Amino acid sequence: MKEILSSLVAEQQLLDQYLQSIPVRNWNTKTTFKNWTITEHVSYLAGLEDLAFNALKKKGTDFNKYRGPTGLGKFEKNSITKGKDMRPQDVIEWWRLSRAKVVETLADATPGRKIKWWNNEIDYLTFAATKLSETWSHGLDIYECMKKDYEDSVRIEHVALYGFLNIEKISKLNKLKYENVRIELIGPEYRAWQFGDEKSENTINGNAGDWCRVVTGRTGKGFKPTLTAEGEFAKKLLKTNHVKI
Repeated sequence: MKEILSSLVAEQQLLDQYLQSIPVRNWNTKTTFKNWTITEHVSYLAGLEDLAFNALKKKGTDFNKYRGPTGLGKFEKNSITKGKDMRPQDVIEWWRLSRAKVVETLADATPGRKIKWWNNEIDYLTFAATKLSETWSHGLDIYECMKKDYEDSVRIEHVALYGFLNIEKISKLNKLKYENVRIELIGPEYRAWQFGDEKSENTINGNAGDWCRVVTGRTGKGFKPTLTAEGEFAKKLLKTNHVKI
């Protein structure tokens, strides 16, 4: 738990530092994610942290406001509305204070403890991987719209894990019959990461950064993943629609 929280904080701080360097006039720049502005992205991230803290401390009572198929959209709208008239620095500060409370709470918890997150119940370790993946993927959107070069770090191991842990969920959403799958990736600094049963008939191999972009829905125009798949389920999994988190 300590390792993943350290990576989460580092990824958040990296984005935080970059946000502070963006001129105020550029905060209305649109990204490829739902045509959101930078202000809207950071407001959404801050809102997610508030929701996470409620889930950790009050058993997710705030989810009562966001029931049904339109719940996520309502949550997005509320978060964006709250940050709409804030100065960029105030939006950053909102996100900064909210995420600190979440990290502090997770640091004192056992990894296997469960949390209600939207319509699912997940353990704290999976939840921390989800938080890191959210930060990383929205950071990609912001870096891209500002034409800022971004180099993957070894922290994406946790994003890769997030993708693996969500395979069954993605299969269900896309009406695929779930099967065990083995993921074998090469990450930054030539790190090798493997997830799943090594005897599985379904395997996906390749670049970790490509896998992370696929599973977070960050596959825009011109994106050509170098991943290879063996087995019918693995091939379908790579071609299916992954949720843009």
